[in-house]
Amino acid sequence: MPELNPQPLPPGDRVRVFVNHDIAFDLQKMNKITANVLGKLGCGGCHSGRILEFVTLRDFVVNPRTLDVQEFAGSPLARSAPE
Repeated sequence: MPELNPQPLPPGDRVRVFVNHDIAFDLQKMNKITANVLGKLGCGGCHSGRILEFVTLRDFVVNPRTLDVQEFAGSPLARSAPE
């Protein structure tokens, strides 16, 4: 068996994907989303050199007119996540 190269991999592109709770814990949906994201990045079969970071939405915004609650991907918490 060949020896593994002990040097770290070069830094890759970080790609953040925001998903809601129902999607984040459904393997079939996550596989479909992963393939879709990779296709948009130019290679549907691999993500070599890219780090896919899935962020589960936990912040909400309320429409003051209807009182509907919607997940909010643009929250300060999401923007301040570690890179």
